[in-house]
Amino acid sequence: MDTTDTSNQLRAGVFMILGFLCIGSLVIYFGRFGEGVKKYYTLTVEYRNASGILKGADVMMAGAKIGEVATPPTVLPNMRGVAVPLKIEETVQIPQGSVFSIGSSGLLGDHFVTVTMDDHNRNPQPIASGTVVKNGQSESSISELQRQLHDEILPKLSSALDNIDSVSKSLHDDVFNKQGVQNLQMTLANFRTTSDAMAASSRELKGVMEKANVFLKKGNTAMDSVQGATGDLKAFVANLRQHGIIFYKDSAGMSAGPLKKQH
Repeated sequence: MDTTDTSNQLRAGVFMILGFLCIGSLVIYFGRFGEGVKKYYTLTVEYRNASGILKGADVMMAGAKIGEVATPPTVLPNMRGVAVPLKIEETVQIPQGSVFSIGSSGLLGDHFVTVTMDDHNRNPQPIASGTVVKNGQSESSISELQRQLHDEILPKLSSALDNIDSVSKSLHDDVFNKQGVQNLQMTLANFRTTSDAMAASSRELKGVMEKANVFLKKGNTAMDSVQGATGDLKAFVANLRQHGIIFYKDSAGMSAGPLKKQH
């Protein structure tokens, strides 16, 4: 028996075993077989609609995978949504107030759960294991947008167009017909006549005010004359009392003030 061949075969066998061990280690480290080595805690998120979420879907935070969907979604007892159990890596403590939303990526639209932290929470406390998170945000998928467009937006748009058509028809039939145009022309003519009448009235009122001003000026002049005549009458009576009828004479300055007694 050739000992050289036996030694070479043993060496080759050892190298093959080492190679398989290396390959297996790489598969375990980089592949999904290594998931069993990590430790997880569970959270349950309730969604109104978790369409596209399957068991094993990724849970992402800031672009990094932090866990996966533990089991397929289950319908809630009140039939108003589904519960999605998640298993999160033990080293990742998700703070309270974080939002669990459903996203999609890739050409096939693979769905995943993405976690967004609340930046306004200055002292975040980690979500405890086993917590049920309410009001998870569903993805606004193309099908959902199509449904909203078909069920909500298009009927409202159709109703608005019908209203516009009704208003346009009413304007055409009731306002912009022959009788409506004549009525509009008559209204404009009446408005012009009224404006002219108001302008004429304004001119007449201006003339009346001017005459009233002239009358007031004449009245003021007459009042001045009456005041002057009253002063002359007072002076005449004062002279008459002082000198008598026989010796009457007009004393100067009598009208300027009261008479002084002669001593």
